[in-house]
Amino acid sequence: MKGWLIPLYFLLFSLFFTSCSSALPLPSCPHDQSAALTQFNNSFSVDSLCQSAKTISWKKGTNCCLWDGVKCDNEAGNVITLDLSFSCLIGPLHSNSTLFLLRHLRQLNLAGNHFNMSPIASQFGKLTSLTHLNISESGFEGKIPLAISYLSKLLSLDLSDNHGLIFEGHVFENIMKNLTQLRHLHLSNIDMSSVAPTSFINMSSYITTLILGDNGLQGKFPEDVFHFPYLQKFELFEIDNQLELKFPKTNWSGPLKSLQVSSPYLQQLPDSVGNLRSLEILDLGGGNLKGPIPASLGNLTQLEHLDLSHNNFDGPIPCSVFNFTQLQFLDLSKNKLVGSFPSKVSGLSQLSILRLHHNFLSGRVPSWFFTLPSLVELMLNSNKLNGNFELTKQSELSKLEVLSRSNNALSSFTSASNSNYSLPCLVSLELSSCNISEFPNFVRNLEGLYSLNLSYNRIHVIEADMFLKFKGLEVLDLSHNIPLSVGNNSEGQITEQENNWGSNLLTLDLSNNLLTALEYYPWKSIEVLELGSNLLEGPLLAPPPSTMVFLISNNRLNGEIPSSICNPESSNFIVFLDLSYNNLSGAISKCLGLRHLSILDLQMNKFYGNIPDFCVERNHKLQILNLNNNDFDGSLPKSLANCLGLEVLSLANNKINDTFPHWLGDLPRLQVLVLRSNYFHGQIAHSANESHFSTLQILCLSHNRFSGFLPTTYFRNLKGMMNLASVPMKYIGSNSKYYIYSMVVTMKGVDIMLERVLTIFAAIDMSNNRFEGTIPEAVGNLISLEVLNLSHNHLTGHIPSSLGNLAALESLDLSCNKLVGEIPSELTDLNFLEVLNLSENQLVGPIPQGKQFNTFLNYSYVGNTDLCGFPVSKSCGRSDPPSAIFEEEEFDSAFGLDWKFVMMGCGCGLVFGFSAGYIMMTIRKPKWLAWMIQQAGNRVLRRFKKNR
Repeated sequence: MKGWLIPLYFLLFSLFFTSCSSALPLPSCPHDQSAALTQFNNSFSVDSLCQSAKTISWKKGTNCCLWDGVKCDNEAGNVITLDLSFSCLIGPLHSNSTLFLLRHLRQLNLAGNHFNMSPIASQFGKLTSLTHLNISESGFEGKIPLAISYLSKLLSLDLSDNHGLIFEGHVFENIMKNLTQLRHLHLSNIDMSSVAPTSFINMSSYITTLILGDNGLQGKFPEDVFHFPYLQKFELFEIDNQLELKFPKTNWSGPLKSLQVSSPYLQQLPDSVGNLRSLEILDLGGGNLKGPIPASLGNLTQLEHLDLSHNNFDGPIPCSVFNFTQLQFLDLSKNKLVGSFPSKVSGLSQLSILRLHHNFLSGRVPSWFFTLPSLVELMLNSNKLNGNFELTKQSELSKLEVLSRSNNALSSFTSASNSNYSLPCLVSLELSSCNISEFPNFVRNLEGLYSLNLSYNRIHVIEADMFLKFKGLEVLDLSHNIPLSVGNNSEGQITEQENNWGSNLLTLDLSNNLLTALEYYPWKSIEVLELGSNLLEGPLLAPPPSTMVFLISNNRLNGEIPSSICNPESSNFIVFLDLSYNNLSGAISKCLGLRHLSILDLQMNKFYGNIPDFCVERNHKLQILNLNNNDFDGSLPKSLANCLGLEVLSLANNKINDTFPHWLGDLPRLQVLVLRSNYFHGQIAHSANESHFSTLQILCLSHNRFSGFLPTTYFRNLKGMMNLASVPMKYIGSNSKYYIYSMVVTMKGVDIMLERVLTIFAAIDMSNNRFEGTIPEAVGNLISLEVLNLSHNHLTGHIPSSLGNLAALESLDLSCNKLVGEIPSELTDLNFLEVLNLSENQLVGPIPQGKQFNTFLNYSYVGNTDLCGFPVSKSCGRSDPPSAIFEEEEFDSAFGLDWKFVMMGCGCGLVFGFSAGYIMMTIRKPKWLAWMIQQAGNRVLRRFKKNR
């Protein structure tokens, strides 16, 4: 047979069988199963506009085997597959649903629907032919039924992203024992807090995929799971640190292809990871990994995706990392990596994403960076790189879309900066802190730019006409360029002459410059406009109607807020409005209270009159309301009780005349309540509601006219001050990238401005009022409290010994009251106590000695004539000098602080402390303290020599 005839015969042969098979009749769906599907569909409402709704095409009386999402077997026509994922089904899934009549089902996918918090019916256990079950992201809640264990043929089970689901420990164990064929298990975002991690050892030995995340698991996760012989994909993402997780240090091998873990508890990446030679994805970003990156990673020759970002890796980047031939994604950002790049590499030809920003990398950028043929994104910002960054070489990256080289010591530009070339694909360019003094010429050729950041430079002039080329430019940051002028205007003014630039801008930051006047907004589509910290004068000009974020604080604006800022014709609503630190005045328009504001900051102005009604209807929109330092008067509007999303209410230094707003106690998210320096008065009534103010972390009522007893029941309710150890450390208001809340706190007897307030900070200031009676023992339950100020009241009785439980307390001020009795010795257990003021009371007896108490001077006790012992002059009958404050063990514990947190909270105190310490040790006064520190230093020196 001739060779050319062979393909022809195969073609005719295949056509023959295709025609024969197409002539065979399609299986007909049994009537009972068709009716069951129809009735099942009719039990839900379906959004007719939903483009992915599959059941809309179902027609009664037709063969259900042809319906979208339905498959039948070829013999009896039984329905064996039902895929209604993301079909916009809305309504409860009841236990008597006709779905459970489809006993021949092998694959069932109901993911992405809305079953109205239905429980998972135990009738699922009757579908014993199932091999695949996916009910993820469908609004199920309640306990997972034991009946799932009857599905012994299951190969794949996905219950993820049903946040109300609960897996009980014994149920999970039984299901894992019975599902012996299981290959794929996806359980992220369901409650498994009662499941013992050791239960995972009982999973099917055939498991190939295990995905967990935010399950509330506690205890030690078994290392044996990583040794399962068929495991190819493992994912675990935990926000808290309740689950102890470690990778095997030895004998770790297998067919694992994807390893994605993010856990604060995970602290080490062992060398054994280099044995996982099948790995294609290694994503360990967002953990707490420390030490050097293992050189053994070079063994992972199949790696396509490597993410070790947001950890604490240190040391140099192993050279082997730059030799991967299959790698497409490399992210080592936000670590502590040091060293320089190798001069030559043999890999990275497939690399498209390279993120190395926020490290301590140094040296020059080698030429091979500019020869990576597939590079799309290059992030080198926030390192210590130096040398020239030649733009002619940069132009070779023809596919580059994102470039950031900000915050380095790189030379701003070489002579090549005038080259006439372009990066045709570049859409995002960051050149912040590059010591640029004029608008870069090469940037003028980047007509496809979407985002441009030239902040923190020395650019003097921006020619408005140049922006005519950037028709796609939507994000522009020119902040921190002093002095900056626009167009031909050298006086920092924006007038109608500059009306032809930035017409498509959505986000513009011109803050921290020397702009003096703003007569016109040329940005008609702007959504985010930042003009803060300039020298703008005159009346406030309302932003364009499209504006959603308007920040113009720290200027010299005067006059009233224009009524046009509440323009009802706005296509959007202002969400963030910051007019603080100006000279604005007048009454606040009622319309501001009716806007969809999330943040409103009007502090440090001259506004007066009544505070308008906010949240006339109940909503969750308003989060921060800051009206400090104005002349508001009258009473608080009761409508604030409808602001269910309110987190910060700050009204200090006004003339508000009202009683305590107990009705704010029902707000479920209120963290900060500041009412200081107003005319609040009367008693604070006790509350029978145990949830009142339960989320409050900062309470400031100082400098008012409150009277009566301290509110004991409220102190019992303040659960937000009882356990902040598990709260993620960030700044209050940091959920917004545009605004962070700041406040004044009285510490160490002076008002201190906290530019940023940590979410783990807790404080109570009820000073300068007319409170009387005793200090409640319940205050001792607020163990996260850092500042407690009850000074300048009429308090009587003893200092409660329960205050010794306030382990986090740094400042305690009970001065100027009528307290009696002895100072409780339990207060010496407060290892972080930095400031103590008990002056002007009627305390008696010996002053406790030891630990922090030996650092307090006489002013802490002045006015208590019957106190004795160090440091006051009156002796208690003992002539002994103060004992050494720290024994060896005490020295360790007292100084075993987490300095990361200390430095964040005590920067100013640290500077003062070092300065005072230097002076003290130089003049050798006071002698007892100098002697104590010298003894402690000698003890450290002896221990150091001993351990050498």
